[in-house]
Amino acid sequence: MEIGLGDGIFTEMLAKEFKKVYAVDGSYTVLTKLKEKFRAYKNIFYIQSFIEHLDFEEQVDNIVMSHILEHLDYPVKSLIYLRRICHRETILYLSVPNAMSLHRQVAVKMGLLEKPNSLNENDLRLGHKRVYYPDEFKKDVQAAGFQIINFGGSMIKPLTNKQIEDTWDEQMIKGFIELGNDYPEICGDIYIIAKKGE
Repeated sequence: MEIGLGDGIFTEMLAKEFKKVYAVDGSYTVLTKLKEKFRAYKNIFYIQSFIEHLDFEEQVDNIVMSHILEHLDYPVKSLIYLRRICHRETILYLSVPNAMSLHRQVAVKMGLLEKPNSLNENDLRLGHKRVYYPDEFKKDVQAAGFQIINFGGSMIKPLTNKQIEDTWDEQMIKGFIELGNDYPEICGDIYIIAKKGE
């Protein structure tokens, strides 16, 4: 199950790897667009729902939520609600923007942000309610009753997305992604892989 589909990058990856994918999103527009985009995939089943209203009786083997928790009013409550569709071996993958990303720390030094977790104009435009510190992210996942199996980061990000797009080549991007494996606490995004606790 993927919750929050965005542009469908994860959706397509999952459809290629698994026999059945439940694609969940609160937006009718997003679902309509992706149904058309991925009409060749017969193993994707679309569900229009927000997490807290998800009416789903089965248990799933994997749940992917990329860049969702920072949008939610009650992230812990939403994660607790998801526990009912998890069995003991269900893998939960979560990723969020990292307040301690190098580019946010630099923004503080430049006077563009008051604190690393302050919401900037782009955060507000995207509907972010928070930007997570790594410890805060871990705490929310554990408070919902999940056991953290792995914590990591996906890329060292010293510049904004726009600056990277305009000035970096593919080799540079790959290099900073690899470097992120060594320094997860300061990556642009951080992730947690977790299982349902006892």
